[in-house]
Amino acid sequence: MDPRASTLRSTQSRTSDPFSYSREHLLDRARALVPLLSERAIDTSESRRIPEKTIADFWEAGLFQLLKPKKFNGPEVRADTVFEIATILARGDGSAAWVWNLLGMHDLFVALLPEEAQQEYWAKDRTLGASSFAANGRAKFAKGGFSLSGKWSFCSGVDCADWMLLGAKCDPAVGAASSTPEIRWVLIPKSDCRVVDDWHVLGLRGTGSKSIMVDDAFVPEHRTVRYDQLVTGQAPGGKIHTNPLYRAPLWAVFTLGICAPAVGIARGASESFIQEMKTRVWGMDYAPQAKNPAIQLRVAEATAMIDAADLLYHRSLTQTIDKIMAGETPSLEDRIRSRRDQAYAVKTSTRAVELLLDAQGGKGLYEGGQVQRAFRDLHAMSAHIMAGWDMPALSYGQVILGGTPTNPFY
Repeated sequence: MDPRASTLRSTQSRTSDPFSYSREHLLDRARALVPLLSERAIDTSESRRIPEKTIADFWEAGLFQLLKPKKFNGPEVRADTVFEIATILARGDGSAAWVWNLLGMHDLFVALLPEEAQQEYWAKDRTLGASSFAANGRAKFAKGGFSLSGKWSFCSGVDCADWMLLGAKCDPAVGAASSTPEIRWVLIPKSDCRVVDDWHVLGLRGTGSKSIMVDDAFVPEHRTVRYDQLVTGQAPGGKIHTNPLYRAPLWAVFTLGICAPAVGIARGASESFIQEMKTRVWGMDYAPQAKNPAIQLRVAEATAMIDAADLLYHRSLTQTIDKIMAGETPSLEDRIRSRRDQAYAVKTSTRAVELLLDAQGGKGLYEGGQVQRAFRDLHAMSAHIMAGWDMPALSYGQVILGGTPTNPFY
């Protein structure tokens, strides 16, 4: 038995009910996992997937299925608390936080599907779903539903999943005015998919974001939802659940989750850097690095950037979720600014870690170092279509100057 896991259980029994869903208790349990995730981070990266023991620790800590609806015996935790947890977990390992976050967000997506699909998904107590939302598949009409085929990439956490949520171009409804295929998200068991082990990458290596292939798998219509319903907050699940989160425009929430780990990754790197510099020596006279003015300046600048990114991200997070939970739909201007702030937090976190890596010198090049891993993970995050800077920055400029946004993810 892992002694760190035993310590986590002991901490839980002393401080709180391990399945209390109060914000304070959830954040405490996430903090207790950080040393464990950090200790496993190198092995996680080398194995290119999240270890089963880490998934088990998330379950034991009561950190999965936080967005599962009350109708299906879920806690319906506020989304801002969930994304705060992702930021905390990322201090230990960006890959583990990324996968935990996406597996958890899929409970929100499933809650948007028709009720029959939700019943199937949550028929088993411990159910996890992975995804790839780009409409790379084609779904042809079949009796009672669709026949789905295609290949999807970037399926983070697929090794841990029971179900897959996939984007597909579906045949239009009979009698539709247009013959153009409509975009839907479809839910299928992972057993209907073939996993392609192609995740050999620069950063976020431990996420196991492999590809999958599907060949003529049947998908009943009730396990599909139209993309236009999702992005306008009019998905079928919104009529089933009373929580306004399930009627929010999809991208107003989802992009917050994608960007959530960035500040945590950077903060974990800065904590590791500071500890290293307290004991490291430099130069021919073996002077303490802690007394090196260049290091002191780098620490000040990098931590200020991380704090600034944290404040900017959490303003975006809190204001957005507060509006949604009050039953308000965030305005276009609100959403565009929120996207700008999220992306800038990722960009600023990345720049802060670049400063630290540069200050480490040659010792920073070794793959086992947390700063070097954070550098790679943040650059990998920045490559995500919803975490990069250019698209949300351009859309913000367009809207604030009287135009319309070209970025669809707002």
